[in-house]
Amino acid sequence: MSHAEAVHTLQPAAGATDQIVQFTTGVRYDALPEDARHYARRHLLDTVGVMIAGAGGTIATQAETVIKAVRPDGKIPVAGRARRADLLDAAFLGGTAAHGIELDDGYRHGSAHCGCVIIPAVLAVGYDRRVSGKALIEAIVAGYETNICLARACAPDLRNRGFHPTSAVGPFGAAMATGKLRGMNASQFANALGIAASSAAGLFAFVNGGADIKRLHAGHASREGMQAALLAEQGVEGPPGVIESRDGFMQAFAFGRIDKARPIKLPPAAEYGITDCYIKPYACCRHIQPAVEAMFGLANDEKIAFEDIRKVEVETYKIAAEHAHVPWDDFASAQLSFPYLVGLAARYRGVKFEHFDEKTRRDPAFVEFAQKLTVTAPTEIDQLYPKLRPARVTVTTGKGKFVRQADEAWGSRQVPLDDAGLIAKFHGLVEPVFGEKRAKELSERLWTVDQAADVAPLVEALAK
Repeated sequence: MSHAEAVHTLQPAAGATDQIVQFTTGVRYDALPEDARHYARRHLLDTVGVMIAGAGGTIATQAETVIKAVRPDGKIPVAGRARRADLLDAAFLGGTAAHGIELDDGYRHGSAHCGCVIIPAVLAVGYDRRVSGKALIEAIVAGYETNICLARACAPDLRNRGFHPTSAVGPFGAAMATGKLRGMNASQFANALGIAASSAAGLFAFVNGGADIKRLHAGHASREGMQAALLAEQGVEGPPGVIESRDGFMQAFAFGRIDKARPIKLPPAAEYGITDCYIKPYACCRHIQPAVEAMFGLANDEKIAFEDIRKVEVETYKIAAEHAHVPWDDFASAQLSFPYLVGLAARYRGVKFEHFDEKTRRDPAFVEFAQKLTVTAPTEIDQLYPKLRPARVTVTTGKGKFVRQADEAWGSRQVPLDDAGLIAKFHGLVEPVFGEKRAKELSERLWTVDQAADVAPLVEALAK
């Protein structure tokens, strides 16, 4: 046995690629626990609502303009859009829209957004193959669990090395979800993972400004994962054991050395990760949401006026604190900016979508507020992440100091957004686009998707 073979055999993540393949091939609707099926429906409903609302956003519109200039229309409907696309473009446009307004779901323990990558792919392929609703649920679970197990195993190293976890792990999940709907075999799944690994990408440099690129990351991941599966279906081979191998995904993106890679965990050895994904109630970066909630909670309960604030000190975890210097010059950056978001919370007792318009962003009051704000990441707070997303906010006024700590944000398993709240979020996003009657009809059809013999009519109904 060579040294390289010995290292490969002994390293902690050995067999990770095969585990994902075995899990994906084994996913069956009837064998899934009811809570996994229930959460798959929740995240389908949530992501579709965000896709429809996000389709009219600037970056999603610009992406479609580019595609229209180089390619003719396709046959696949895209949620919230009038123009039809081909399979790959449908995934790209849907993913960009789903990640375009900072309202899509995510997985805290891996700091990755799943729905914006998986749902656009399964809707496009599901429509093309005219699959059943049960098959759609299987593909959603397979895609989510693939992304989650990888993001969890690589956190926080993946982010600390400068990569955006959503787009780094996203192609793998999109590949598995696509292959599941297309009936691929184990060998094809393995090759799809091997191909998808070379599409893993996405830098976190958007925290320095130019945050529009973040929106495109989900679209890229959804499209590239789908393409990897389609190539594997045609017989294109990918590197074996690509997750854990020497010079493979974990070494390159997370740990630097393959002997440091961590083992992955999939059901039944681990709980279904899809049941632990959060739903966003506010259109802002999830890392900042606990501080935002603590700030407007204090402002409400202590009746603190915006103009009376002398100083705000936020203690949070390191990854969240990275957003302390993000500017708010443009719409996308403002949704990631610690000073601006906490300023909104202090001034308006909440964060609403309309707060990101240019007139509000240009208000000099937020520049003044930013000078009063400090954000740090003390060890005792930072070490709580990713088990929690803690933020301790201390507000100083002429009346004294007021302190509140939020260990988790609304929409998580610990502070859940219930089904009624989720449906209300869907209606709030979809009614301005399609009207109340159609929004109600769509929410009911999505909520009962597993009863559909063919999802194509539903996907058709999601488009303009």
